[in-house]
Amino acid sequence: MSLVDPDGAGVVTFQSFVDFMTRETGDTETSEQVIASFRILAADKPYILVDELRRELPPEQAEYCISRMPPYQGPDGVPGALDYTAFSTVLYGESDL
Repeated sequence: MSLVDPDGAGVVTFQSFVDFMTRETGDTETSEQVIASFRILAADKPYILVDELRRELPPEQAEYCISRMPPYQGPDGVPGALDYTAFSTVLYGESDL
């Protein structure tokens, strides 16, 4: 925990988590790593909510994601749910929206 929460605040920022995952899995970041990071921020849900993004990410990063993530279309979605998997695969050129 000290690697991702060096000041001991009890909160892991998205950037700290991504940095940790990058160090742990190698020098190159993949869509799978980003998806895993979003899944943690989303408490294991297959979608993420706008409020979660705004709470966990710096304002510029949150707004970037919110403006580009497509709505989540799964059967377990809720109003306003965003599809972080589709966003991440597009981000890494693995699919098109």
